[in-house]
This record gives sequence, structure tokens and C-alpha cells, in this order.
Amino acid sequence: MIRGAFSIVITASVVACSGGSGPDATQIRSDLDANFGGYTNAAEQPNFGDADMLAIPKLDVTFASQVAAAGSSTPARSYRVALLWGHFPAANADSDSDTDASPATWTGSVSVEQGAIDVVRTLSFDDGDSIAPRDDPRAVSFVSHTLPYVDGLLLKIGVTGQEASPVLHFATDELTTDVPLDALAAGPGSVVHASGDQGLAVVGWNESAQTCPGGIAYGRWVKLQAGVGTLRARVVSAAGEDRGFAEGIWGHAQKRDAAVFFGKTIDATGKFGALIEGKYADGQIDGTMGDDVSQTGTFVGLYSDGHDMNDGRGVFVAKWMGTCSPI
Repeated sequence: MIRGAFSIVITASVVACSGGSGPDATQIRSDLDANFGGYTNAAEQPNFGDADMLAIPKLDVTFASQVAAAGSSTPARSYRVALLWGHFPAANADSDSDTDASPATWTGSVSVEQGAIDVVRTLSFDDGDSIAPRDDPRAVSFVSHTLPYVDGLLLKIGVTGQEASPVLHFATDELTTDVPLDALAAGPGSVVHASGDQGLAVVGWNESAQTCPGGIAYGRWVKLQAGVGTLRARVVSAAGEDRGFAEGIWGHAQKRDAAVFFGKTIDATGKFGALIEGKYADGQIDGTMGDDVSQTGTFVGLYSDGHDMNDGRGVFVAKWMGTCSPI
């Protein structure tokens, strides 16, 4: 579960990042019509000068596991999949209202028909949460309680057979669903809503077909007022290793007459990584990444907006695909 670590603030895009009271919605609305939302290729302070950025939970290797498939050979295809579950209600960015967060039990399993699942890392598996000992490479059983912050898994899935449309089965106390892996890889991801405020968000890609670096970004999609807010995240590699941080702004840009988001990534030292720009709607984000001259990478994913209430609301996860150079 992601505890109060996600209750952090960032400064507005055109102001040097130095902590303080956070962004002003009026300034953000103005920045949304500026080139790249006011962000530049310049270096920043480490973690954007915001100590709370460091409190975003890291992906954890404690429960990492790999079980070789009997008589297995090199997988025909390999997928990277990130799953987040817990408080993830439908997007409601144009309203100032929120859905209250509530606890839930997501104990269950993920499995495939053929091949093997590697648990690369977990997100916020803490007291009472665990991965069960494994002897079947095709299945992973886990205990998960979201109270109400999201938990998650970063997986590597190798498909060894000629299965035309491989599927990841997700079966828990809260929700049971199937995730077609090729469709997942081709799009921004998928959200399946369970009862009340609960939901499962999944992003992934076919790394067998990926020639450039890729990974995920995860963190907060915070609503300041109806139609305007901020984002902040950890940026990690496909192996779940920290690559740095991202901060940004989102909202309806009046001059553009569009719902847009802008952001910037940096490494741990504050060195410039990439500028991000795109559009958002109905819980999906569709963006590109690069610098102020060329945007040749992609940044796409899922969001569930919410006020900064220290209870897990306002979450997003995205997959980034670089331009054959580290971000």
C-alpha cells in the first residue's frame, strides 16, 4: 500500500523548484498555453528541490522471483507488464468532487497458460502483504491489502509457445479479469473498475519488439481545482531501477482549447532527461517525450485524478519509450 508518501506538492512549471506552498492554479492555467508548459531543457535541483518527491515509494525487489519453465527455451515473445490496484475510480478531472478512498483486499493471483512469469518488483507490499513461495512458473499468488493506497507488481512474462493471443489472468478477492497482452502492448493501457472506488490499472509492452529503452513512471495525478492540477512521479527502467523523477502540470488550455499535460524528467542529480507533452481524456494520457527540438519518444498511460488528501487518491501510471538514449 502506498502510504502518505504520495501527499507531496510541486512548484509551478515556470518557477524555480524550491518547495514552498505548491503551484497556483491560475499560474498553471497560463502555463498550459506556453510552449512545453514553460518547461525547458535546463538542469534542475535534485528531485526538483522537493524533499517530498523522495517519499514516493520505490519499487521493491524483496519478493522478486523467477521459476524456470520445465524444458523451456528462449521465449518466443517477452512482455513487461505493470499492474496497480486499489483506489482507482473513474477519471473525474472536470469536476472538483472526489470519490472517497476505502480499504480493500486484493489477495489472489496472476497467471498465464504458457510460458513463465518473473516477478521483477513489487510496489508497496508492506506488513501483511506477500508473494507466496513459487513452484509453478506460470502463476504468482499474493496477499495484498490496500488501506486504501495502491499496491502493484512489475512483471516480465515470457511466452514460449505459439499462443496466438497470450492473456494474463488476474484473479483476486476484489476483481477477476483477463488482460490480452498484445492489445495491452499496442495501447496506452487498460483500467478495469471493481466495486466502489476500486480499480486495476495495467500498462505494458512487448519488449521483444522494442529496440529503444523503455520503462514506467508512476505517482500522483493531483487535482487542484476542476480541470487543473499537477503530476509527479518516479521514473524507472523496465527492470524497475530508479532513473529519476518527473513533474508536470495538466488542465484545459484556453488558447489551445484542449485538455493537455506537460512535464519534465530529470535523473537523480537533476540532469535534464526529457520534456513531455500530450493530451488526456477519460482516464488515459497520450503524450510524446524528447527535448524542445524533437519529440520522438512516447509517454502514454492511465490516470485517476484526485485531491491531495493523504489517502491515496489521485494516481497515475505510464509507460515511456525513449529514443535509443537514456532519459
